[in-house]
Amino acid sequence: MFIRVSVFFATLFLAGCAAFPDKLKIEDPKSLVSYEDAASKADQVKGRMIRWGGAIAKIENKEKTTVLEMVYYPLTNYGRPIVSDESMGRFRIHVNGFMDPVVYKEGRLMTFTGQLNGLENGLVGEHKYVFPSVNVKEYYIWKKLQRVDISGVHMWPYDYWYDRYPFPYQRRVIFRSSNSGNRPSKISTLPKPVTNTRQVK
Repeated sequence: MFIRVSVFFATLFLAGCAAFPDKLKIEDPKSLVSYEDAASKADQVKGRMIRWGGAIAKIENKEKTTVLEMVYYPLTNYGRPIVSDESMGRFRIHVNGFMDPVVYKEGRLMTFTGQLNGLENGLVGEHKYVFPSVNVKEYYIWKKLQRVDISGVHMWPYDYWYDRYPFPYQRRVIFRSSNSGNRPSKISTLPKPVTNTRQVK
């Protein structure tokens, strides 16, 4: 009897954990734009909603807004970014108001909903980079911290996606992550040398 009761409550607990935080819920998840589409055909999906997550790579406080540079990771079925050895790339989140860099440290995991604003040119270290840009609607910072160490950047040639989309797929970033400890590590933005060899999907 005790085992059955324990299994019942464990099932309820897991079911509760599998839900997105209320502020991140979307009425029609099928309408959301994927990171791949935002990076490769931004003009076609500009203005549509996204729900993305990742690790903070950089935070910049402007006069009235805050810009977060995020390393993209896919989400679990409850919205938490899944840290792995690879990422599709980076994106920028624009938030109205001040966000304290002491709280929103490099390496912290966050999930966002917002409106895709197109692409922005920028730099990762000294390397030119094109970021999908999002005006935030809601955001959620995850309480359990993970150490995220970005060891390098690997780029696909610009012409790789010309046969597939009117715009090239922008970047892919390679990561190394560690689950030891509860404090985030510093993130390196130094890219590895770029090769011109096409990758076969």
